[in-house]
Amino acid sequence: MEQLPLPQVIARMDSQRLRGYREHLDFYNGVQWLGTARRRERRLTFNYAKVFVDKVTAYLMSSRTFSVLPAGTSSAARERAGRAEQLLRQVHEDNNLE
Repeated sequence: MEQLPLPQVIARMDSQRLRGYREHLDFYNGVQWLGTARRRERRLTFNYAKVFVDKVTAYLMSSRTFSVLPAGTSSAARERAGRAEQLLRQVHEDNNLE
């Protein structure tokens, strides 16, 4: 029996989890109808899921500060920790979580 490389084994194990993430993201983005619309069929979607997630996230993330502890005492470790804090702040700003 042939042994698969570890990345392929992990990819197979994660496929169901990743599919779930994709389905939840689609729902968040308003893709909530199953199948394709029939000719001249109008579909109306009230996307309260997106509003709810955005409001809760904004509330939970309001006035948050980020502190990343260095993995060691070296200057490189401190620089990496500082860069991680900057990236977290940038993601926070990019997603309008103020």
